[in-house]
Amino acid sequence: MTLVGFKRATIRVLDGQAATAGTNLFVVEGKKGEGATQTADVTGLSSTPIKVFGSNIAYYVANKGVGDVKAELTLLDILEKVNDILLGYKVKDKLTYIGEESEPPYCSLLLESETLAGEKAYFGFLQGQFSRDAVNMKTKKGTQEEPDGDKYEFTSVASDDEDTKGNYVVKYIGKEEETIKKLKQQMKIAE
Repeated sequence: MTLVGFKRATIRVLDGQAATAGTNLFVVEGKKGEGATQTADVTGLSSTPIKVFGSNIAYYVANKGVGDVKAELTLLDILEKVNDILLGYKVKDKLTYIGEESEPPYCSLLLESETLAGEKAYFGFLQGQFSRDAVNMKTKKGTQEEPDGDKYEFTSVASDDEDTKGNYVVKYIGKEEETIKKLKQQMKIAE
């Protein structure tokens, strides 16, 4: 399956509260002043195969489960409020503090793209945390340049919900609204 484009990222802070846009539910989809998606690289979807030897031969291959499931995202112009919430920064009197008390909340993350045939493609990470290792600055040059997006990493952990227990990712390719709704419900994006 080849994916074309990166339309939208929906992020849900898993705080036990009802999903509320702008509080614990954030959609990054290219709306002016609210950020846009640029790239997403998903890794760790397979475990590392290990040959198991016996009787002087490679007897079988152990290859069950997943590896270190992650999504590396490049987001352009994401709102600072959203950045601070996702990274667990403390905000007091309009100042943002990053330090020993910084702890990102658990979130779910839904990435939307499409296939070469034009079908909608959904990749949902059921539970994990965001991190951002660096802030980059560079000098202005004499010509107009396309700005670089900010790089975030989403590290996934296994879901502990009854319906999705032990799973990291939920994927759907298609357009059936009922199936899309079920996917979003499992991610706590929709009710």
